[in-house]
Amino acid sequence: MKPLTKIYWSRFALGIIAALICIGYGFATGFIYTNLVLNRSVEDGETAPQYWSSSNQTLTEWSTNCARTGTKSLRINVANSTAEWIGTVKEVQEKYTYHLLGFFKGEVVSDEFFLAIRWFDTEGHVLPAQDKIPIPVGNQSRWTPIEKEFPAPQGTKSCAIVFGAVNATGDLYGDDFEIKQPETLPQSLGLSSKLLTGISLAIVVYILSYYVIKIKFIHVVEKPRKLFMTGIGIYFLIWLVSWILFYTLISTVL
Repeated sequence: MKPLTKIYWSRFALGIIAALICIGYGFATGFIYTNLVLNRSVEDGETAPQYWSSSNQTLTEWSTNCARTGTKSLRINVANSTAEWIGTVKEVQEKYTYHLLGFFKGEVVSDEFFLAIRWFDTEGHVLPAQDKIPIPVGNQSRWTPIEKEFPAPQGTKSCAIVFGAVNATGDLYGDDFEIKQPETLPQSLGLSSKLLTGISLAIVVYILSYYVIKIKFIHVVEKPRKLFMTGIGIYFLIWLVSWILFYTLISTVL
C-alpha cells in the first residue's frame, strides 16, 4: 500500500476515534442528555415494577397482556375511579426544560386519564405546579405517544412521573416513559454547544495525530511539509458523520 493511501486510511480511522472521544467526553460531562426515568420500560422487578409504585393495587396492574417494548406494561383499569402509577426519576434542576413522553394503548371512556410530572422541593413537598398532559377520550388501538415539554418551576429539586386517572372510566396501558432534557440550539451561538465542544476536541485530536503521522511517514513522502493538511477533509468528514451517528444512536437508546 502506498504511503499516501496509508495516510488517508489513518485519517479515516482517527476520525472515528475522535468521534468516540467526543461521545465519551459527553458522557463524562453530562453533555449527552439521557432518559431520567428509572425502569422506563417497566421490565425490571419481581412482584412489582422496580422504581414504580401504585396508589391502588386493585385498579392497577403490572401487566403482561401487551407491551410496546419487552413483555410488560403498566395498566390502569377504572370505572368512575381514581388510580395512579408513580415512577422514580433521577435528579432534576429548577428552570430547566424537560420533555415528558409516554406511549399508551387501550380505551379511555371518560375523563380524565393523564401523564404528568410531579415536582418536589428540597424537603420533598409537592410544589403547586403539576404539569400534566390529558390522554384523550377514545380507543387507542395502537401505541400512541403522548408528549410535551415543561419547565421545572423555581424551587424544584426532584420530580416523579405519574400515569394516572381521576374519576375516570377506561382501561389503558402505558409503556416506555421518558423525562429528558430536549436538545436546544442557543440563539447566541447559532450552533449546538455540544457540536462546538465536539469540534474543539476533534481539532485537538487532529493536531496530536499529526505528530504521530509525521514521525511515521516523514521519510517516505516527497513533501513532508504537506503532511499536516493531507487527508484533513477525510478526517473531519468521517468525524462529523461518526459523531452524528453515535450521538443519535446513544441519545435514542438511553
